[in-house]
Amino acid sequence: MRRLILYWFKIQAAKAAKDILAPHFDKKEVQDILHGYWQRYIQLKPEVPQMPTMGGSLMLHLSAMSTGFYQELTTRGRDEETTTQLFYDIAWKVYQKMGRFSWWLAGLGNQTGYGRLLKATKLFRAFPFNSPSYQWKDVQTEKNVVGFDCVKCPVAEYFETKGLSKFCAATWCALDYPLAEMWNAKLERTGSIAGGAKVCDFRWNVKPTEENV
Repeated sequence: MRRLILYWFKIQAAKAAKDILAPHFDKKEVQDILHGYWQRYIQLKPEVPQMPTMGGSLMLHLSAMSTGFYQELTTRGRDEETTTQLFYDIAWKVYQKMGRFSWWLAGLGNQTGYGRLLKATKLFRAFPFNSPSYQWKDVQTEKNVVGFDCVKCPVAEYFETKGLSKFCAATWCALDYPLAEMWNAKLERTGSIAGGAKVCDFRWNVKPTEENV
């Protein structure tokens, strides 16, 4: 199952990358980048830590793929800022598809507002960001705010071993903000584990009116 899901991500990432990289590289170089980053992932794959859940394992393999992409572009002379932005744009195209599916599921039963947002975040915490690979702590919040803390993040731990915590915070972690907008909410977070904080304090504020997603 993990291999099947990783294959789906590989296909989706390739489609997104061709669109995002096209203005910066010629067609052949885009193909070379896609081949090169995947070969780097193959080299990183044996060192990916084992996880107690399939979701956690999947996220670490995607982290290794992300690392391979970073290494491939920087090796080709792109600076850290450019590489980070290109990866963010590619990852968001893929992340949107995950987010839209979860939001659709959360809407079954005609749930709106707080109830739908609560269900969507619970779906993500059930898979792929599930315990015990990830560790979560629910917190008391004000009305119409879904709140919880992530106290253990294997993705942040992985990127730290590669010296890429800053890259992780600016890409993986940063994608949560547009995801919240997609889910008709505004995310407030004072910090992330990848960014040096002890916890990722998620506070999802429900917007006062529904928007079509």
